[in-house]
Amino acid sequence: MAMRKGLAAATAVALLPVAAMAADAAERAAATLPVTAVVASGDDGNVPANTLDGNLGTRWSAKGDGAWISFDLGAAQPVSAVSIAWHQGDQRTATFDLLTSADGSTWAPAAEGLTSRRTLAQEVYDIPDAEARYVRIVGHGNSSGNGWNSITEVDVLGPGGGDPAPCERPAQVLDLRNWKITLPVDDPDKDGTQPREITQPKLDGFAQDPWFVTDSGCKGVRFRAPVNGVTTQNSKNPRSELREMTDDGTKLASWSSTSGKHTMVVEQAVTALPKERPYVVVGQIHDSSDDVTVFRLEGTKLYLTNGDNSRYKLIDDDYRLGTRFQAKFEVSDGKVRAYYNDQLVGTIATSFSGGYFKAGAYTQANCGNSAPCDASNFGQVTIYKLTVTHR
Repeated sequence: MAMRKGLAAATAVALLPVAAMAADAAERAAATLPVTAVVASGDDGNVPANTLDGNLGTRWSAKGDGAWISFDLGAAQPVSAVSIAWHQGDQRTATFDLLTSADGSTWAPAAEGLTSRRTLAQEVYDIPDAEARYVRIVGHGNSSGNGWNSITEVDVLGPGGGDPAPCERPAQVLDLRNWKITLPVDDPDKDGTQPREITQPKLDGFAQDPWFVTDSGCKGVRFRAPVNGVTTQNSKNPRSELREMTDDGTKLASWSSTSGKHTMVVEQAVTALPKERPYVVVGQIHDSSDDVTVFRLEGTKLYLTNGDNSRYKLIDDDYRLGTRFQAKFEVSDGKVRAYYNDQLVGTIATSFSGGYFKAGAYTQANCGNSAPCDASNFGQVTIYKLTVTHR
């Protein structure tokens, strides 16, 4: 017996969780694949079939890190996204992974470390297109800390089901709930000359051309910092850069390298470098006083830094502008592990507190060392996917 139902949903783009976007209901329904069976690792009386009944008032629930629910499509089909609604989703966030399988025995990760938004509606999470008969959601509890994984509705979507609609705001492409942005322009609301900072909830509806905007295809967010931009108090160089926050963007993130596991993954491309001094930082870890390590492009050479050693490790000696790549920091047990396109490129032993991640374009040039001294001379980065997890 085929089980199916479909609900219009906001859209999120992800290998990592991203912001909800407007979607066309007819296209979404057309992309929904029929589910022939659903099973789970367990339940508390709220059974797996409740996720397919078209009723947001019913749910599947199971407690424990690693509890899962699997959907059988009856035969291998192209899968491109999964649409999920979470019980009490307006009050807490859920952490989870998505997996696919051809036979129900061997599973391949499709998206890991996802975090839901605070909403009761279904959200769509894109995954790399895959031929699969089975799709599995693996839960890792929720932000209330009680260990429950509770899902009200699920749709498995075929090609076209996760395509983003046209967008105007960066928060429609990247999940910016736990970030703030620093821009290389004067803040009109502050005395003196200070860079503009936008925090939540304003950040959710904010864009500023050309410094912080979506790209033309609605696939990425462009960060631009000119050499003549306004700088922060402790730097001579301008930035259009995100700073990690917590509690839905209301508090500064601050964590320790010796407690827990902290990960940032950025899929991005450097698209412009300043003249004379063609340097830009494209992702960093900061502690309570200074940067710990960053990915830093100098012309065609991409380096991993270690404190004041800006050329600690050469990662790529022939980077071409516009080339898309993945940078990843993983921090645990007093070590920072840096990955470039999934390859470990450096391990730094370090103990620090007050840690937080940063991502965007931090131009390493200014009017004192680069000309012309105007807005035509800039560093620029496009970020396509960005995720941070703490466990």
